[in-house]
Amino acid sequence: MVKKSIPFVFVAAGLGIGMVSLLLAFHRDVASAVLFVAIAALLDLFGGYIAEKLELSGEFAKELRSLSELISFGAAPSIIIYVVALRELPLYGGTVLTGLFMVCGALRLARFNVKTCQNRCHIGLPITGAGCLLSAFALWNPPAHLVVVTVLVIIGLSFLMISTIKIPAIRHNKAVYDTENV
Repeated sequence: MVKKSIPFVFVAAGLGIGMVSLLLAFHRDVASAVLFVAIAALLDLFGGYIAEKLELSGEFAKELRSLSELISFGAAPSIIIYVVALRELPLYGGTVLTGLFMVCGALRLARFNVKTCQNRCHIGLPITGAGCLLSAFALWNPPAHLVVVTVLVIIGLSFLMISTIKIPAIRHNKAVYDTENV
């Protein structure tokens, strides 16, 4: 029972850290918010690795992990970039771009849950990578006159997530947690 709960601890911690990142972004503590996205990425990586090594897999856990990733690598980076660069745009412009990244991230996660990694590559950029890249980009704090660059980065990462480009996987996603008896 304890062994089967270990990966869930990583998922829960990642979700909590993603929420903290969101709160820090709302308070305009961008550097800390980005740091928490990076910590969530490490938890996600280690949680997946441990689940694979312990041979724990299950549909419930895959869905829970996706929800955690949507917060940590979809919502948090979207709000971080909104606070840093998009709030100066007209309301509909910043809102649409923030929503675009979130929706594309959700579509990417849904596709992953249906069609998993094959031959050690992902179809489209995983939301974890896209969220980390967008968060790191926000650290640059692009000047207002370069808002076009920010818009292009958001659109580019969004479409990479839903693209059919094959991207090599860091690790093979054979197991995604077992939920029986948890």
